Amino acid sequence: MKKKHNTGFTLIELMVVVAVLAIFAGLAIPSFSTMITANRVKSTADEFHALLASARADAVTQRSAISVTKSGDLWSTGKHQLTIPAGVSVTPSKTTITFSADGTATESSTTVSSTDNSTSYTIETKLVGFIKKS
Repeated sequence: MKKKHNTGFTLIELMVVVAVLAIFAGLAIPSFSTMITANRVKSTADEFHALLASARADAVTQRSAISVTKSGDLWSTGKHQLTIPAGVSVTPSKTTITFSADGTATESSTTVSSTDNSTSYTIETKLVGFIKKS
């Protein structure tokens, strides 16, 4: 009579694997929340930079002044807008940035950061219309 070998996992082996996975997940979750916050701040800074660039391009092509204004958590040109997401703080030096028909702009500096200030970007507009994100 041949002895039958059982294949598969025992309950103890399965419990050990589940415990190890739980430990790894517990270590990874805080890193993911930090990464998500950093990505949210970077995305908002990129979108704000794009909003300013779009406003400058519209001012030059339409040959009229275009203003980017802040109203609560909304930045708008009238044609384009950006809503600031939760967990992101925007601190502007001016609440209205105007681009003239010749491409020049109101000088300003706007800081986009996480609410805990762990990640931040600064978007500057220069008088000549140059927009810089750092």
